[in-house]
Amino acid sequence: MRSFAGARIAAFSVWVAAAQGASLSGEWMAEVSSAASEPQFARVVLREQDGRISGMWGESRVDGGLSSRTISLRLTGKNGEAAGTLLGKPSGEEFSGDGSLLLPRRMGTAGGDLQKIAWKLSRIPERSGGPQTWEFEPKVFYSYYSAKNPPALRIFPGDTVHTWTVDAGGLSPKMERLSRGGDATAGPFYVEGALPGDTLVVKLDRVRTNRATARQGSRINAHAVTTAYAAAADYSPNFDGEWLLDGDRKTARLSHPTERLKNLTVPILPMLGCLAVAPPGDEVYRGTDLGNFGGNMDYNQNVEGTTLYFPVFHPGGLFVLGDGHAAMGDGEVTGSALETSMDVTFTVELVKGYATAAPRAETSEYLISFGIAGSVPEAIQNATSQLASWLKRAYRLNDSEVALLLGAVMKYDITELVDPKYNVVAKVPKSALALIQ
Repeated sequence: MRSFAGARIAAFSVWVAAAQGASLSGEWMAEVSSAASEPQFARVVLREQDGRISGMWGESRVDGGLSSRTISLRLTGKNGEAAGTLLGKPSGEEFSGDGSLLLPRRMGTAGGDLQKIAWKLSRIPERSGGPQTWEFEPKVFYSYYSAKNPPALRIFPGDTVHTWTVDAGGLSPKMERLSRGGDATAGPFYVEGALPGDTLVVKLDRVRTNRATARQGSRINAHAVTTAYAAAADYSPNFDGEWLLDGDRKTARLSHPTERLKNLTVPILPMLGCLAVAPPGDEVYRGTDLGNFGGNMDYNQNVEGTTLYFPVFHPGGLFVLGDGHAAMGDGEVTGSALETSMDVTFTVELVKGYATAAPRAETSEYLISFGIAGSVPEAIQNATSQLASWLKRAYRLNDSEVALLLGAVMKYDITELVDPKYNVVAKVPKSALALIQ
């Protein structure tokens, strides 16, 4: 790179500091646009001293300099290959410009080409003070997952949010209809610094029912039974699926039971059916859908104390939650569980530079991998493959060691049978993992 006269460099550094309120050093979010692909984002970490710039742009090394009102950057890949040249100017609290950048030929493929691009750098906000706790009163509930939904609250990693959800039908804790139903969720919550290629961590600190009733369907979904059973079933058209929730005893009983079910009680285990980040690109899914972004996963162990991990596809992650259940059997075979509204407290964290392929979870007893697909066999394959990859990376095991471990202790839970996709989780007990050297 060129060298610059000291006085000229100092003058520009002072001008930049005035425009930015600080030096160029720190974390930035890069947004890259090209004619060949959708916008892409990367974390950029810069160090600026006496007009010289160094740092990282994603996985590429950055070198550059300042000249008058111009910033020039050169990117070098992990193997020493040229990864781009960029030229830009400050604009308010951002930098923007054009140049060339090494981009994948298609999203998700290996290799790439230098392409003409437009770019923008926005400084990632820094926290002022320690972690905060937010009391969030939701006003809007979305019955679909999309990055187009504007953030309802911006928070930082380490922050805790206390909020509440409507039930799957859109009813509030006071039984007021606040949405059209369809598994509407509260949020989205924008987590500062979360970028594609990261993993958003969500700890469910508190999940509690907040009203005295719940409702459940009373017909087995056709996905869960044979065609012959579904055709022959003679369901009562007036069967009442309302439950009364006893918070003191932590049990539920039917409001108007039949004679044979008058003594039936079930334990209350409050859970959230829908937990998600915004799906990739411009994809939009209904509230009942699920995929690599999470969504209507309906796992009855997504309860108080569970930690979930989501791949980030958009800046901020855009986390949402909803679809509270007082209790639910595996598979949600009636198409609904004990549907009710919920009080929820959660805390967010961020794993930078590593993205899980699909949602994962962790409880005090298990590491859990979600497998979401169009059939149960495919869901099993996805869950097992992701769990194996997780163990290889986290515990430095080879494929033979992983195979032996899974063959000895792995368990499967069928979580979702009745929505557009199936969901099976694979899990391993932490008691076994504690013995790995």
